[in-house]
Amino acid sequence: MSSQDERRDVGFAREKAKRTLPVTVLVLLGIIAMYLPLPKRFVAAIPFVLAAVLTVRLLRFLAHRSGREKIWPAITLGIVALMLSTLAMQLVFYADVSAYESCVESAQTQQARGACEQLREQSPIGSRLLFE
Repeated sequence: MSSQDERRDVGFAREKAKRTLPVTVLVLLGIIAMYLPLPKRFVAAIPFVLAAVLTVRLLRFLAHRSGREKIWPAITLGIVALMLSTLAMQLVFYADVSAYESCVESAQTQQARGACEQLREQSPIGSRLLFE
């Protein structure tokens, strides 16, 4: 491998890292924001949307490279899509999710938590994805 090829590879690796790091930080920031109470939790959509945009740009940058280099950005895009769909479902069923979370927050005993679980099971979608 010539010196020119090595420089090109190093330059490409730096550019890829420069494009990958913000995506990673935004996804982590979004995941942390998902643990906020309602309605503050919906602020997580901002870093997730930005991460999706930057991931699409990264995939375009990697278009001429082998498929192996595109796997992790594609997985990242799938994770971001899953998190955004979770937020969307929580928005659609906001009243049910909010009632469940306030019930769990005020529950002092195991019996009270059991009543909250019954409330969750009676909701239109008793999915743990919505309430976790």
